Amino acid sequence: MTAAPDWPYGPYTVDDLDALPDEGVRRELVNGWIIVAPWPSTHHDHAAKILERALDNAAAAAGADVYIKGPLDVDTGPSIRIPDIAVVEGEAARASRARKARAYDGPDVLLVVEIVSPRSGSEQHDRVDKVFEYARAGIPQYWLVDLEPEPNILIRELGSDGRYHVIGSVQAGAELKTDQLFPFTFDPAGLVEY
Repeated sequence: MTAAPDWPYGPYTVDDLDALPDEGVRRELVNGWIIVAPWPSTHHDHAAKILERALDNAAAAAGADVYIKGPLDVDTGPSIRIPDIAVVEGEAARASRARKARAYDGPDVLLVVEIVSPRSGSEQHDRVDKVFEYARAGIPQYWLVDLEPEPNILIRELGSDGRYHVIGSVQAGAELKTDQLFPFTFDPAGLVEY
């Protein structure tokens, strides 16, 4: 283990991030700076669990070789991010665990999902910063989930130009249907079922 850095200001490294005491907060390393990510509300956490379970069930039904988890650490190159849900290619996920990797490698991640916490410090990161960072890491899909005023899933797909392009937006009451990773159908209204 590495000792905490002697200097009071960054840039910091993954070793510096790991050397911090466990104080019950989520921390991300963003371009050399350690950012405290707020813990999600119960509303946010519940929606993430519902979507993770739906993705996991669909993947299992299709026999897809993927690892679905949220939250988990993803190495995007300059940063360690903690998406609400990530779908990692199965063989790559097993290899990461076998080598006891610090985080899953961005290029091995097939999909990241971020659920927006409105009016929070993380909203800007989810809507702007992560769009560029996840694209630069080569992650093929980025779904952005809004729960207010009504549940909506915005689907971005990585284009050949290295940028995300919006390919769909699905409101509550409609069905998100995709076969990109595995057959998956989901009504965003289910994100707020109690």
